[in-house]
Amino acid sequence: MQLQCTIEEKIPTAQQWMSLRQSVGWATFPIEAARRSLEQTPFCVCAFAGDELVGMGRVLGDGVITFYVGNVMVKPEYQSAGVGGQIMERIMAYLRRSAVPGAIASLLSMQGVEDFYERYGFERRPDERHGSGMSLRF
Repeated sequence: MQLQCTIEEKIPTAQQWMSLRQSVGWATFPIEAARRSLEQTPFCVCAFAGDELVGMGRVLGDGVITFYVGNVMVKPEYQSAGVGGQIMERIMAYLRRSAVPGAIASLLSMQGVEDFYERYGFERRPDERHGSGMSLRF
């Protein structure tokens, strides 16, 4: 079932972002920190049901050679309804028009949703060519 959402290439407010993060069980941050983080976002896609932010994804990086797809999330009641796919289609279009040959886009998938990203050409790591994805929490 595909729920009706408006998909927009825009940056949400810090309050909207933190509310969405909370709805999916992710950590939230002080509004001022969220605002500063969003200011550094080169590309963002939002899904709205009316005025409510129900999904989003953003791309960080230099916008030419190095890209990081992050914060792809959809409110639980909108999951499995095509919203995440609409967000990723916009992200992939941005990557195709921005990346130069040899550029790389990476992401850290939540456990259990790797198949979703494989549909868009992302590969699991480690593999024969690449080492493990790694992260550092503060």
